[in-house]
Amino acid sequence: MDTNENTPRQFVSYAVSNLAMWRIALCFSFVLLLVNFEWAQHSSLGKAEQEALQRAKSVLVSSLDSSLPKVSLEFFLNYESGGADIRWEVSDCGARTGTPATDRGADSPMCVGADFAKDQTDVIVVVSVGTFQKGPTGKPALVRVNVQGPGGISHSLRRLGDLPKELHRPTRGMPRDLPIPVTTSSV
Repeated sequence: MDTNENTPRQFVSYAVSNLAMWRIALCFSFVLLLVNFEWAQHSSLGKAEQEALQRAKSVLVSSLDSSLPKVSLEFFLNYESGGADIRWEVSDCGARTGTPATDRGADSPMCVGADFAKDQTDVIVVVSVGTFQKGPTGKPALVRVNVQGPGGISHSLRRLGDLPKELHRPTRGMPRDLPIPVTTSSV
């Protein structure tokens, strides 16, 4: 074998079938579509919705429940969720009826919901931040806190301050140690 540097290198070419190229192109197109959809979803939020999200995330939980510390709702939920992903979403607080004639012209309330899952427990916290026509205005208020446990049973909490106890309580129905039976000795 000649080790001279002036010797041209040979390249090996592999034949690729049309089917393989089609699959590669399809996968690449799918990835581009997903990236484009994610970008469009973030850019589709209007200014009012972005302000609503920021307002809800930065509200002090002590203003929603006086038993809680002066930390933002975002910090509080990140702490209580143990770092789980939290999904933030703007909604109409469930106020729209679905009937266009009734909903047209009505100034629906604007809420921000935050939901996450921790240890097989789903949590939803909803805070009102204003209305869709006026935008984020007024003092944010707690609308509801819902918790759904591993058994699928859902219930509401009266206060946001009850959430830490709810998330850190032992699972219901866990077996306990049986009491030591008292025996009588026969003489």
